[in-house]
Amino acid sequence: MRYPVFVCDDDQTQINDIVKMIGKAEEIISDEHAVAFDVASVTTFSEAKTYLKKNVYTGGIYLLDIELGQEVGQNNGFDLAELIKSQDKRAQIIFITTHADLSLISFERRLGPVDYIVKPRNKEDYDRFKQRLVATLEISISNIENFDYTEKLTFHYKVGRQVRNIDIDDIIYISTTKTPHKLIMVNVRGENQFFGSINQYAKESAALVKISQSCLANPKNIKLIDLPKYKVTFVNGDIVDFSQSAYKRMQHLYDKIQS
Repeated sequence: MRYPVFVCDDDQTQINDIVKMIGKAEEIISDEHAVAFDVASVTTFSEAKTYLKKNVYTGGIYLLDIELGQEVGQNNGFDLAELIKSQDKRAQIIFITTHADLSLISFERRLGPVDYIVKPRNKEDYDRFKQRLVATLEISISNIENFDYTEKLTFHYKVGRQVRNIDIDDIIYISTTKTPHKLIMVNVRGENQFFGSINQYAKESAALVKISQSCLANPKNIKLIDLPKYKVTFVNGDIVDFSQSAYKRMQHLYDKIQS
């Protein structure tokens, strides 16, 4: 498995040392399961901003110098972390700092870093730094993998400014309503309404099957498929029509249900 790693530190020598350590970490971690790190690095906030605008990561690991030669609040590592988390929801932030007490600021800004690693000042510190970095990279990889797994099992939808989550298995079907762009989700506990489109959620939720322009169905909660009548009966007793264009898809589901 390959993971993008982005390093931003205003000390090029420090970057070189970190990149070497990442290479060693790759070897150590690969003893248990094969991983590869694709490393990119910059030395300033503006370079980082430009690079990350052109290279948008999904599930990246970011090692950021907090200070970056600037005062806190002026294009430092915290500001960069906020930018990163706004475009990579799976981002794993690792702060590299000379001041461990800055962690409180990160908490106040809800940045949720994986770790803070204090920069080494001597050989003993260097060895500790290397061990800590290996462990933190392993945690980051685990977080990314667990995030992917959770995403596959969870459906996210928005009501006003609030994002809500529901287990995919609890959804029976989602259909359009008479109100434009308004959907209704029928689930094992009742119904929920929210705004969006069937096409949008069909792309985002591989576990749900588009059976018509107006309905997404959860195959796990289909009780019966009547192919000649183009109808689907769900576990709650609801009956919904499926479209002619979805016939082959429904025939495949029918075969699975019958087997």
